[in-house]
Amino acid sequence: MIPNDWETRIKWNVKLFYLINNKRFSFLDKFYKYYYYMGKSYSLPIYIFIFWYFSNIKSIYALFIGLLITGILMPSIKYTFKHKRPSSLLENVNLLEPVSLKSFPSADTAYAFTIFAVSLFFLPIYIVIILLINALIISYGRIYMGAHFPVDVIVGALIGFFDGVIANLIIRNILS
Repeated sequence: MIPNDWETRIKWNVKLFYLINNKRFSFLDKFYKYYYYMGKSYSLPIYIFIFWYFSNIKSIYALFIGLLITGILMPSIKYTFKHKRPSSLLENVNLLEPVSLKSFPSADTAYAFTIFAVSLFFLPIYIVIILLINALIISYGRIYMGAHFPVDVIVGALIGFFDGVIANLIIRNILS
């Protein structure tokens, strides 16, 4: 069994967490108070509109399949590993949002990277770049807001990216 505090045993993980979380900027505090919703399912209508406007129905199917895979995997992994949030394991954590569930991996990051990965196959490059920047801003924000360790965010990004690629492969095989 992996100990619940394994993330604190990785020195660079804790150092990078504190480097990001302890640098406070009033602009970012205000920005992330609202922008963090872009990594939540509430923002799905915005992303559906982007895919509808710039692509076709296949892209929306791929988006739904990718997010469905992510939506099943994230809670499954979180409840399997049951890792605590940084505020439960470390001192002097600046927490800007209420946190629940478990820490590992970051579901918000996975959500954003799933959307980005699906966009690679369907959307114009300038929209893909915007969605990559969006995913990176969300990822950074998860650490800045005190909700996740860097390892949570990195693994969430990898899972989300692969979920988006898998969704594209599924759509290509089903609708070809």
